[in-house]
Amino acid sequence: MKRLLYLQIYKLTYKLILLGYYIIMANFALEIFDDESPKCMFYTVMVEGEELSETDLFFKRFFEDSQYKSEAMELATFLSSVIGIKRGALNDFFREEDEAHALPPPLRTQIEEVDFGRDFPLRLYCLRLSQSCLILFNGGEKTSQSAQDGDTSISFRQAKEFAKKILDAMHQKQIKLCAEERTVLDYYTSQPYLELF
Repeated sequence: MKRLLYLQIYKLTYKLILLGYYIIMANFALEIFDDESPKCMFYTVMVEGEELSETDLFFKRFFEDSQYKSEAMELATFLSSVIGIKRGALNDFFREEDEAHALPPPLRTQIEEVDFGRDFPLRLYCLRLSQSCLILFNGGEKTSQSAQDGDTSISFRQAKEFAKKILDAMHQKQIKLCAEERTVLDYYTSQPYLELF
């Protein structure tokens, strides 16, 4: 009973924090999450003033939750092994979520290395820029048929805002991908992009 109450308070606190970000969308920067994988460069979003990236917050929360630890491990393994090492960020791996994308892959996508099953309980939001460049955001427990409802609603809205700002920066020629479509660069200097969005 005490653990259940603690978990409910934790979830409510997390939702209020995310709601604060959504209402006052803070500045953020892209940060390299993993640049050692041969098939895909992974970025994450670091909100100004925060100690952990959005992706670190996601994995920390679910690795520490015994109910979802194995599912979080499946997603992490899928990212590192299948996307990072074997295949890259293939378009079929991602669910379309307005401006953003989500993992795990849709049911119609058959992946021999992993089976997420019919009712995989987690969603990790992201933005696929190319087969070799993926920006990871945050996510949550899938408690509703729609991403706009349930426990994923705030993370979903936040991911859409991150994606919109990043895509707008590409359209406005602030940023671009390098020739290998792996690294996000300043459009004019061709140096890694380090500015806040």
